[in-house]
Amino acid sequence: MGIFKGFKRFFFKENFEFSRPDVDLDNFHPQLRRLIIPLGIFFNNQDSFIRFLNPVLNSTMVLIAVVMEVIFVTHGIKTVDYSFSTECFCYLVMLLYVPVLYFSVLVNKDSMLEILDQMEGDFKFICNLDDKHRDHFLKRQLLIWQFCLIWMATISTVACLIGLRTLIPLTYQTLISTHDEHTIRPLLFPVWLPEDDPYRTPNYEIFLFFQMYFLWMFVQSFGVNVYIQFHMLIHNYTILELVIIDFEMIFEDLDKNVVYLSRYHPRRVLTQRIFNKRIQRIVAWHDSVFTSFDNLSSIQGPVICYQVLFSPIAVCLMMFQIADKLEGGKIDIYFAVLLSVSTFQLWMPCYLGSLLRNKGFNVGVACWNSGWNTTPLARMIRNDISIVMSRAQQPLSMKFFCLPDLTLETFSSIMSSAYSYFNMIRQSNN
Repeated sequence: MGIFKGFKRFFFKENFEFSRPDVDLDNFHPQLRRLIIPLGIFFNNQDSFIRFLNPVLNSTMVLIAVVMEVIFVTHGIKTVDYSFSTECFCYLVMLLYVPVLYFSVLVNKDSMLEILDQMEGDFKFICNLDDKHRDHFLKRQLLIWQFCLIWMATISTVACLIGLRTLIPLTYQTLISTHDEHTIRPLLFPVWLPEDDPYRTPNYEIFLFFQMYFLWMFVQSFGVNVYIQFHMLIHNYTILELVIIDFEMIFEDLDKNVVYLSRYHPRRVLTQRIFNKRIQRIVAWHDSVFTSFDNLSSIQGPVICYQVLFSPIAVCLMMFQIADKLEGGKIDIYFAVLLSVSTFQLWMPCYLGSLLRNKGFNVGVACWNSGWNTTPLARMIRNDISIVMSRAQQPLSMKFFCLPDLTLETFSSIMSSAYSYFNMIRQSNN
């Protein structure tokens, strides 16, 4: 029970003082910068060449693995072992995700740092506002923290299950199995070598080591990037919510009779200054979301473009593997879990993209419903309201070459394509 209570306190940040005056990005989300560092972004010595070490090493290893997977796929096609070739091609698609991510992050390092600086500024500014803004903002930040824990625990659990699927039989063969059982030591992923046995020593030990390494590397890159996407999208979603809250309060605590005074009257001048500050904050927040999306597009654009283009292939191959095993009377739990995770990582940015697009339009709706038609004070900010409403009609979306809008419609289209590919493979296999 003590462990459960400790995890509950950690999960809900019960030990964190939400009312402290120095709340910032680093002390609320200490995991963010630590998870970004292995991607090649340093925050102290930003131009250090050491930051290239991990991305270059991992990308080089991935390219070697890709060559091996191409050999495996070719062998499977030549021997008409489509189950083997489709599984290897699925791993090929997943492996290529890693160098695309590293390249995109390293090339757009300044954009990543600008996003983090903007998020840091949002923390410091919003946490010094009134309780309504502060509490709503921190509530959403707590949601981001909880998603980080759940997602990283999920992807780590899947990786551990993949490892245990090999290590448990290997332990049995080492401690209990006898020579007359004629067992073959298992690997995490299927391999093949021309004119050689990949399961003999030292081939087996080399393959096992590098497969464990690739498994850890994929969690470090793919798992972290999905969290980063969620974090940045929800942060911008929260800023849009604060803009809507500001529109709901834009005419509060102001005397409507000042409209009938001279424009140079001190009371009217004071009211106009209050309006200017409120509109300035709304415009600054709204514009910061568009700026953040531009930076996010440069970083995540190539990665998401790769996901959208190749996810249908990966998903259909996973479905083929599951269906192929079902025909033999077996349930491939490993590929079922892998299919679930792959589908979720594709659905999540599309769902958040739809949420953000709709929330962006809701800014215009909130502007319309702000009560401008019931108070004469609207005359003082009529032009400002018109400009904000016009700006809110521009849809929020990440823009990149050949990248469609990230919406649930896009997700539906991808899954439909995957199912079509799946039917084509099934028919050709039969």
